[in-house]
Amino acid sequence: MTYKEIVEKVKKNFGTADVSNYEDHLALQINITGEGEGSFYAEINDGKLSIEPYDYNDNNAMITASADDIIKIFSGKLDINKAAEAGKVEIAGDYAKALSIQPVIENNKKPAKKTTAKKTTAAKKTTKTTAAKKTTAKKTAEKAEAKSVAKTVKETAAKTTAAKTTAAKSSRTAKKG
Repeated sequence: MTYKEIVEKVKKNFGTADVSNYEDHLALQINITGEGEGSFYAEINDGKLSIEPYDYNDNNAMITASADDIIKIFSGKLDINKAAEAGKVEIAGDYAKALSIQPVIENNKKPAKKTTAKKTTAAKKTTKTTAAKKTTAKKTAEKAEAKSVAKTVKETAAKTTAAKTTAAKSSRTAKKG
């Protein structure tokens, strides 16, 4: 992943966070190590959030981590304090100020989309509809077959009755003569 892609991903995941209740000024410089190496900043000032691809020399704190961990932090998948305790993230400067970003990140977590459930429901409806159509077609075919069998039975019975009647008449005629 390139530096630009990393910054864009952080902006996408965190750039729309509601910071209107953040009552202080916060300037964090984020240093990316490894693939996509570079620096950008996140600033909360007067209820507005800025994320820009520049160094911020007059910062409150610097957060240094891999691109993957930076993305996880700002998308709410990795707690910044736990990451620092685990050695995944290095925080220089005002540690408490750097950690003050965590509640903003937590409040920004987006609920999981339910598109999968809708797709599943639609798939189930399609399956049910298809099954219902097959059942209806099967019942229709069975009715048609039953009618056909009934008609054949009636025709056979009628022929048998006619044959018996003809045989009986022939028998009576033969007895008279």
